Amino acid sequence: MIPRKGLIWILVWVVAVMTIATAVAAPDKRAARVTGAQLMQDLAAAASAADSRQASATLRDMMSSHGRSEAPITEAGAVALLRSLGVDVTTSAPERVLSRRQADALVVKFRGLLTSLNEAQGVAVGHGPSPDSLDDCLAEKNHGSCVDCCKALGGEASTCAKTCFAINKPSGSEPLP
Repeated sequence: MIPRKGLIWILVWVVAVMTIATAVAAPDKRAARVTGAQLMQDLAAAASAADSRQASATLRDMMSSHGRSEAPITEAGAVALLRSLGVDVTTSAPERVLSRRQADALVVKFRGLLTSLNEAQGVAVGHGPSPDSLDDCLAEKNHGSCVDCCKALGGEASTCAKTCFAINKPSGSEPLP
């Protein structure tokens, strides 16, 4: 029979281990959410990188009029923001909070659209031919080239790396190492 004092210590130890395990295993939902101000800043950086003065000016005006909201933005809010910039987008879950990964994908698409519009108007952006969309990046010969291409469109390194894994996937007939 275990003395009462020993049972208490075992119980304390089990509770501590369970608490630590739960904290490590639980995803940080706050870090994954994007605020309206963060999305506007990301879009403004993409517009600046694509040398789109009109989109940059519109976003600056929006940021000054909407203030610095720290509330997470929903997909409906992101759709409204992008539509005000002339981008035709839709969502199937307007009430869902926009994740960082979704925001990064929107920024990449937005910058690709601005870059293609600038090139169509004859505006030189950068020294070499820039990619029009993420599809151009996925057509690159290797993962590193794809990631560089994606980052040139305004994506974050981690999101681009995850997106570009598609070109490294073996076909069904290839054996895995």
